[in-house]
Amino acid sequence: MKHSFILFLFLFINLEAQQTISGIVYNSETNSPVSFVTVSIHTKNIAASTDENGSFVLKGEFQDSDNIKFSLVGFETQLISLNNFLKSGNKVFLIPKLMSTQTILVKGNIGQTGITPMSFSKLKREEIIKSYTNQDFPELLSYLPSVTSYSENGNGLGYNYLSIRGFDQRRISVSINGIPQNDPEDHNVYWLDFPDLLENTDLIQVQRGAGSGLAGYPAIGGSINILTSSFSDKPRFELSASAGEYNSRKYSILASSGLVNGKYSFSAKLSQTLSTGYRDLSWVDLKSYHLSAVRYDGNFSSQINIYGGLIADGLAYTGLPKFAIKDRNLRKANYSYWESDDKEYTYALERRPEEIENFSQPHFELLNEYKLNESVSLNSALFVVLGNGFFDYDASWADTSYFRLTKQNGFNVTTNPGNALIHAMVDNTQWGWIPRISIAHKDGELIIGGEFRFHNSIHWGSIAFADNLPSGIQKDYRYYQYEGGNSIINFYANENYKVNEQVNLLIEAQLAYHKYRILNEKFVSNNFSISNLFFNPRIGINYKVNPEFSTYLNFARVSREPRLKNYYDAAESSGGAVPQFETNSNGAYDFSNPLVKPEVMNNFELGTLYNSGNFSGSLNCYYMSFSNEIVKQGQLDRFGQPVTGNMERTTHYGIETNINYRFNSNVEFIVNGSLSRNLISSGAVYVIATDVSGNTSAKDISLVDNSIAGFPSATFNAVLKLNYENLFAQLSSKFVGKYYSDNYGESLFTLLKNYTNLTNYSDNKVDP
Repeated sequence: MKHSFILFLFLFINLEAQQTISGIVYNSETNSPVSFVTVSIHTKNIAASTDENGSFVLKGEFQDSDNIKFSLVGFETQLISLNNFLKSGNKVFLIPKLMSTQTILVKGNIGQTGITPMSFSKLKREEIIKSYTNQDFPELLSYLPSVTSYSENGNGLGYNYLSIRGFDQRRISVSINGIPQNDPEDHNVYWLDFPDLLENTDLIQVQRGAGSGLAGYPAIGGSINILTSSFSDKPRFELSASAGEYNSRKYSILASSGLVNGKYSFSAKLSQTLSTGYRDLSWVDLKSYHLSAVRYDGNFSSQINIYGGLIADGLAYTGLPKFAIKDRNLRKANYSYWESDDKEYTYALERRPEEIENFSQPHFELLNEYKLNESVSLNSALFVVLGNGFFDYDASWADTSYFRLTKQNGFNVTTNPGNALIHAMVDNTQWGWIPRISIAHKDGELIIGGEFRFHNSIHWGSIAFADNLPSGIQKDYRYYQYEGGNSIINFYANENYKVNEQVNLLIEAQLAYHKYRILNEKFVSNNFSISNLFFNPRIGINYKVNPEFSTYLNFARVSREPRLKNYYDAAESSGGAVPQFETNSNGAYDFSNPLVKPEVMNNFELGTLYNSGNFSGSLNCYYMSFSNEIVKQGQLDRFGQPVTGNMERTTHYGIETNINYRFNSNVEFIVNGSLSRNLISSGAVYVIATDVSGNTSAKDISLVDNSIAGFPSATFNAVLKLNYENLFAQLSSKFVGKYYSDNYGESLFTLLKNYTNLTNYSDNKVDP
């Protein structure tokens, strides 16, 4: 009896020591429950796994000092103290893991929800595939906060452009697999050069403001990081076809090997997109390819990507007057030149069918990752980008001097050429290496790396066709020709430091050296090189109140060079373009003293994020102060692109919000928007005008407090998504507020209304 009592007492005490801990595990990106997660007490033999609802129960003896480990293939492993887990409301949000061959290459650029102190949005592959048919990146991304887009052709195919917070894509840093995509001379991103790449995209992250970009041009308005992945652990073969309005259709074939022998994976995707275009003669024929091969060897992995396209399209770069936009038939017009009295066309020149473009730009990538141990990884990206093609455009306005058909060049011409068509050619070669080392330490991770990128090009223009050409002109006659280039060498460091369970610090710095050059310019020999050295620091702090709620503050200082065309538009030298540099006393250009300056921005961001199961929301406030901001001046060049220049001081500030609510697994509602002010703080315009008495005078008119061209005052998006078994439907709506096409606002021409040569100035406001 005594022994039985002792045994009963031991069992009673042991049962009293047993504890039960329960919780739910969510995907931090989708807010959906995650099943099959292994949940264990670190260093103890206590474990369980989550069910289909993401729920788990742990039973055993626990102490306050215990850590709970959450692990699942495809997600970052998390180790959370028992106290913090209980304080969080027994909820855990796991972060999806990036593909191993690209992890370090993009890790410094890709933000983590609730950890990285910056404002960003993500689109995962599941979301992309549901929304994507044949539109390009700008249109797909235009429903994210503060993002707007437009299409020259009018149907999202061909030349498409996007802006973040009103900053155009020349000032947005774009990367694919961590490799910069902004053109080293022009800074633009030509999305049609990699058509149908969305079909092979695994993740898109859009960061707003001075978005983190260790390699490539530092972001002024934001950054777009694109991660491609064709990996599939099972074989796949797909044929697809789609058709839509304006004779648009796409045909594609995809084949994937799956995982072969546990270490290889191969995939290939070919497609063709065709359309006659929304606007007249704005057809496209876009052939694309994406080939990928991956090999996994224990701690070493390699990936080869080859992608690009053969591009052919009809040009549609000239805009339209307001009255035509509101007319369903007129807005389809695609004139190469027009004049209007804001009520109807007074003169219009039809687009010539010969105005076309052909271009090819293959990308070659070799990505490697080597894990020395659990803490240190090396990563390398070698890449080559080759671009070659032409565009033919109308030049019926050009005279003999523009084409340099003059006596100085050996021609005896008495009549201007007529009905001319220019053949403009470009041949680019860009190659580089981006090495990185990642060092995981007790309190975070340090990434150190470099970028070595070299770009060379040759540009030339000839006469494809013209009436009245002089005898003796050769077929290969070129009225302009020059070689361009840019050498880019960057060094950078990124530290993500975990102060404690609640506080994370982000410290980042980039030292960038850029050297532009123009060589072998034909006719005028304005050869020069100009170099800049920039230091771009960033610091941010994220405070996690609990796993659901966090707030952050960050500061970044960014310097960015003008594009080469701002220094000298060599292709227009025959039309009067001259190098934008100071001149010496003898009239020669001083190529060490440019008139156009790099822009410098100080960016402050303050935001908060809430993420709880079916509901998530964010609020971000920003303040951006510029010196020498490169702004649109209100004019367009021959190809419909804004002419830009420095403004002494400018200020941008605003607020952005995003709300996502899942009613259930079938219905999701998203609403986001922004309000902003974008003002000139210091700057003036120099005007020469004639008054009613015929007297001409010059005036320096202050532009202070005027709105900056191209920046909408408000944006708003609402998206309703419906899922039912294999059926998906989406309803989207967008609002873009008013903005101005120049920097004069509404006041300048009121001040100058008594000057006769300014009385015909038309409305410069773009309607909301």
